[in-house]
Amino acid sequence: MKEIFKEIKGLKVFKDESLKRYSSFRIGGKARYLIKVYNQKALIDTMEVIKKEGLKYIVIGEGTNILFGDEGFDGVVIKLMGEFRKIKNEKNIFICGGGALIKTLLKKCLYSGYGGAEFLAGIPGSIGGAIKGNAGAFGRSISEIIKSIKLLNSCLKTKVVERDELDFDYRYSNIPDDSIILGAELILKKMDKKKIKKNIEKFLKLRWEKQPRGHSAGSFFKNPKPFSAGRLIEECGLKGYRIGDAMVSKKHANFIINRGRAKAEDVIKLMEIIKKEVKKKTGILLEPEVRIIK
Repeated sequence: MKEIFKEIKGLKVFKDESLKRYSSFRIGGKARYLIKVYNQKALIDTMEVIKKEGLKYIVIGEGTNILFGDEGFDGVVIKLMGEFRKIKNEKNIFICGGGALIKTLLKKCLYSGYGGAEFLAGIPGSIGGAIKGNAGAFGRSISEIIKSIKLLNSCLKTKVVERDELDFDYRYSNIPDDSIILGAELILKKMDKKKIKKNIEKFLKLRWEKQPRGHSAGSFFKNPKPFSAGRLIEECGLKGYRIGDAMVSKKHANFIINRGRAKAEDVIKLMEIIKKEVKKKTGILLEPEVRIIK
């Protein structure tokens, strides 16, 4: 394998890297390259090589909404580290790198005394990933607190996009798939620290009361409004149904759990059975929230 990234500074390059450790599902084959990128110049240089070599690529956060295929990914998996993980605030405007973690944002909010993001408590993953999929919970979504985002577009030019130029919906954004979210500005509000802490604890309690433990990618299907995907799956009698080590959670039917040795193939087969049974019983075709990467 050619050392095509060796001249670029600000990277850590891993060849034939197992993707299991980069996915909350703990499932997946090997990536041809997994690259940790620590600054914007290194990212642009990396993307130039990727384009020149004609390689496939994907940018991931914490791998919390992804199912990697058993055959792996014959391309480049990019993780944003270093400067992309930084968060600073100028009063109520929080400037976050695309790779910054949601839990780090909440710690910074609590320390600084700014609220409005507590509903994100317990959602694993990065700011960039959350924005791309418009993550949220309890009737709220991250799009509500966005001021602007900074993108690297397909021409490798940076662009700041204001909130009113963006289109968000339930677990959806119109951010192009070939653009990389470098960072974002979030608007929060001054609040009593005790109130922020209480809110975070409340949302964490609600989340852990409802959600199962174990290796999963979170809610597997989008809720087809006004219905709950979990309720529809449960009504089909599929709680506890399993293929191999992939199982529909007995606690919350919209979670597929890896009991230890599940393969992507098992999860995909289980997904198709769920879709088929729900469609047959209700006429509703469930749409996966989890991205399947091959």
